[in-house]
Amino acid sequence: MNEAVAEQLDHYLNQIHLLAENQREVLVDNNEAILTNTQGHILMLLAQHGPQTNAELARKLSISPAAMTKAMKSLNRREEPVVSSISDPDDARTNRWALTHAGAELAQQHVKAHANTQSAYLNVLDKFSADEVGVISRFLTELEERCIGG
Repeated sequence: MNEAVAEQLDHYLNQIHLLAENQREVLVDNNEAILTNTQGHILMLLAQHGPQTNAELARKLSISPAAMTKAMKSLNRREEPVVSSISDPDDARTNRWALTHAGAELAQQHVKAHANTQSAYLNVLDKFSADEVGVISRFLTELEERCIGG
């Protein structure tokens, strides 16, 4: 039985890895997948905290400045740009990124996709007893520590 579950887990984690390689976030019912994981999180940060610099966004997302520049260029070069560059009110030499109307709408969609994903997780977990959920949580913690160094 453990071998079958290990194979099932291996298959599931490989599917997640394939999604990550395609730079798509693992979100339930996110069929559109028009944003990469990084792009979606950039939009959410801008929606939550207002205009920010590349450096501020890169630091918050723990990505390289080069990756941030690439993500921002792609967001700005869409058919309908979702971000725009504005001058910092305190330092005109510094540019900050702000959401356009289209960007604000996409940010809301991404936030909703996160909420839907959390809801789907809760719906699955509701099928288990509290003790079983405790075991699942312990398993995920152990897996994270072993695989990611949590």
